Amino acid sequence: MRRVAIIGCGGINSWFVKYLAELCNVFDKKELIYVKLFDKDEIEEKNLLRNNQNFKIEDLMEQKAKVLAKRYNFDNNEVFITEENIDLLTNFDDIILGVDNNKTRKLIYEFAIKHGKYLLDLRAQGTQMAYYVLGKDSDMEYYNKKFFSNPDVMERKGSCQLTHDVENDHIENANKIIAHFGAFGVYFKYLRGETMSTNEWRFVY
Repeated sequence: MRRVAIIGCGGINSWFVKYLAELCNVFDKKELIYVKLFDKDEIEEKNLLRNNQNFKIEDLMEQKAKVLAKRYNFDNNEVFITEENIDLLTNFDDIILGVDNNKTRKLIYEFAIKHGKYLLDLRAQGTQMAYYVLGKDSDMEYYNKKFFSNPDVMERKGSCQLTHDVENDHIENANKIIAHFGAFGVYFKYLRGETMSTNEWRFVY
């Protein structure tokens, strides 16, 4: 049985969890995968705007991981992953990452590479989307130079929706698109033992 840790349950992974549940049901994978969701965020009104995240009005003020775990019959832990508790990921084979800051991203990249974990990092902001796959041969020095070398960027927190788009009720859907592609394209191909043509992909529409 593969043990899968979903890190972050917001704009991308709230949808990835839904699509992973569908994938498991359609392709008879449910009995082969144990899934646990990690997030401490509560559901806010802005998360519901134009169905931006995969939550309902009755979910307001509940914790995201708890709501999704109950809905899709997965397990959950209502914590943020930090340096103090990252060992919670030790017994997982695969990590699906959907977080909004580079400090957490770097921490989990380092952990995954050190311990030989499969890591799928899904990203979206406005009309931009991307995925990155790390495996046993990944090089942290490469990712440090690519993503984590700029101190200003390391301090920023992002979001799937740009602030002015939220203010103008102009919600984009890159988060849903990359979540669906991440589940049925990238991760399912991995579960089948197949190799992706590329471990990095970025698109702007």
